[in-house]
Amino acid sequence: MPRYTVQFALPSGKTGVELLDAVNERAAAARIEADGRTPITIHAADGDASARTTKMMPRQRGGKKMRRAVLDFTHQLAAVTESGIPVIAGLKAVGEQTDHVRLRAAIARIAGRIEGGRAMAEAMEPESDIFPALFVKTLAAGEAAGNIPEVLNSLARYQEQEQETRAQIRSALTYPALVVGALVLATVFMLTFVVPQFAAMFDKFNGQLPLPTRILLAVSRAMTDHYILLTLGLGGAGYLVRTAFRYKGPRAWLDTQLLKLPVFGNLLIGVYMMRFIDLLALLTRSALPITQSLRVTAESMTNNAIRSDIRGMVHSIEGGRTLAEAFGETRTLTPLVKRMLAIGETAGRTDQILAYVADYYSTQTKRSIKLLSTLIEPVLVTGLAAVVLFFALAIFLPMWKILKLVGTA
Repeated sequence: MPRYTVQFALPSGKTGVELLDAVNERAAAARIEADGRTPITIHAADGDASARTTKMMPRQRGGKKMRRAVLDFTHQLAAVTESGIPVIAGLKAVGEQTDHVRLRAAIARIAGRIEGGRAMAEAMEPESDIFPALFVKTLAAGEAAGNIPEVLNSLARYQEQEQETRAQIRSALTYPALVVGALVLATVFMLTFVVPQFAAMFDKFNGQLPLPTRILLAVSRAMTDHYILLTLGLGGAGYLVRTAFRYKGPRAWLDTQLLKLPVFGNLLIGVYMMRFIDLLALLTRSALPITQSLRVTAESMTNNAIRSDIRGMVHSIEGGRTLAEAFGETRTLTPLVKRMLAIGETAGRTDQILAYVADYYSTQTKRSIKLLSTLIEPVLVTGLAAVVLFFALAIFLPMWKILKLVGTA
């Protein structure tokens, strides 16, 4: 049996380490929690080849089609568990109706593991590229509490909310992206084919060309005469920037700066807050311990600054602070939630407060997306007008001078 090294926290705030045998990481965590201790980190013991560590939240591969297929699967599995159909028969029936090839194969493997004696969540754990840790751990908590249908319905609602938010943001950014793309193509066409035609005429002009014209000619010549070097330079710069932001330091700096942007930063914070509160409410309703709920929630955040804040909350709670107090120590998360959580903890209604705050941020995010769409239009019009004005001045200013010289001759 695999062996795991578990670091844990005691109710007094002290920490310790224990080496124990368990089927998997989840089973190791359950044994620690059964003794009233809180697991902090779990990893395979050194030299134990049979144990393996897994990432909390590997990126779900397959894109939009996979997310849609998993959402349909969640709805169907909820219906199966509510109707009383045996899980194995229900899974096989759901698998036969699934059009997604990879998901159908994963469902067949899951059904086989359940037939071999594993619990449903444990059977899904190896399919981490399809069912992330959020899905598996929430389902495991539902199994322990005996409310699998309710948990699956909650997971389905969460996935629907996530997809709806993605669609709203994509819709808000589609029009600006098309306009910017068309503007870039038009600019490249002008610099490559149109401006060189005027360059021959301007070369005959005996006199100092206006500054906009000189800039335009220099850029045009760079694109036509050194396009290979320019392409390689832009490609190399893009590759270096992309590689740099894969490292923790630069990525954390970028994520922090994104949250400080006007309008867009507030939108990002609203989106992450909505996801954070939704996940926390979902996991706490599923009877998952608060520290584990926060860990799973932290790993679901794609912004390193917010992920770091949530991890800090875990350490604060393990040190004896309340959820509201831990929230108050964060840098990027909004103070409204701190006040609401303090009220909820005092009244013993944390679940209801989380649900209320989740609805609030859902509404705020929709408003922010609409505001972003409204503000982008004048920015695009202004940018388009500036580019057209620059080209007009660069081309027509020297032509006016030529006409004046011809008129005085």
